[in-house]
Amino acid sequence: MFTEYTGNRQFNLQLNRTFVPILDRPGIDKIAATTLPRLRTTTQITTLAQHLAERFEKQGDADAAWRLYELAAFYLGADDPRKHRFIDAMSRTFDEAHRGLALTRHSVPYRGGELTAMRWEADPADQAQAPSGTPTTLVMMNGFDGYAEEIIDFASHFPARPFDIITFDGPGQGHTAAAGMPLEPEWEHPTEAVLDYFGVTSAAALGVSFGGYLVTRAAAHCPRITHVIAFDMMYRLLDGLTVPLPRPLRPIANALIENPRPARLIDAALGMASRLSADLSWKLQQARHLTGLRRPSQVLRAFGDYTMEAFEGRITQPCLVLAGDADQYVPFERLGDVRCALRNAKSLEVRAFHDAQDPDMAQHCQIGDLDRAFAIMGDWLSGPQPRSGA
Repeated sequence: MFTEYTGNRQFNLQLNRTFVPILDRPGIDKIAATTLPRLRTTTQITTLAQHLAERFEKQGDADAAWRLYELAAFYLGADDPRKHRFIDAMSRTFDEAHRGLALTRHSVPYRGGELTAMRWEADPADQAQAPSGTPTTLVMMNGFDGYAEEIIDFASHFPARPFDIITFDGPGQGHTAAAGMPLEPEWEHPTEAVLDYFGVTSAAALGVSFGGYLVTRAAAHCPRITHVIAFDMMYRLLDGLTVPLPRPLRPIANALIENPRPARLIDAALGMASRLSADLSWKLQQARHLTGLRRPSQVLRAFGDYTMEAFEGRITQPCLVLAGDADQYVPFERLGDVRCALRNAKSLEVRAFHDAQDPDMAQHCQIGDLDRAFAIMGDWLSGPQPRSGA
């Protein structure tokens, strides 16, 4: 269930992302009821998450600790030494929590560096019962702010795991970004490198958040991808900067973003705006970290490369798209553009959720009910994909 803990939508998303899986821990229900609603700043969130992470690690609850270490690192800049310390602790406690599973870490050579990757082998019992035609491998693609650990942990929400699951931090993502490799538009290249490394000849692919765009970019250029899931849809990365604005103001903001000149004016305006908005401040901070660029105007120009418009009609695989009208990063009205871009897909199923009827599923990445979201995706991967305009 998605809970509106604070008056800040961005804070609410991150708090739900971390706390929903650990609400059953002793004392967390009280913290959720009394402490989370009083959070007003990113500093307060960082302090609380660090305190709880260290407490749970001392108590031997590694599964709670890794999630809280990730939240403790979330709002910190890349130059803050605490971020690296918290991420190292996140990885350490994640491994402890998942000890004994058929889950392994890998370093995939790429452009003179390495991509962090993880592989979780299929459950043999699920594999034996899977319908004919079920993919044997699923590649899960990271997004704007995640790490490979969280992405592969999402797979625990599948009701059955009849396929090997591979995830990776590509250029500009997670551990790979921390190692200094910036984001790049041609996502088919790191995808091909990962498939080559694991010897995969065909795979379904699922993109999480910004990965919902990246998976379509990769599928348009990588024939080894057999099925495409956008979890959830993302037509254009720049929309994430404009969607919080009132709808009448979005065309004006889009015009400025699409032509960020004069650069000095754009830099000054966004610098001022980010001081008034914790959400925008974090987005620009994260964008600089991903791209390796320093000025907001440079970031906007770079982000302009991440749009489905460039490969409309090129995707021919079966596609599943999830979308919600309460998504704080993706304008729901982009669904028509996404349909157009996927017009030549072998089949297209769209699952659209509305806040008025289904508030948990209408949030970004259906974060209010991940079990249901992954049941939908798992059923789709294991069943026929008839063409649908749903």
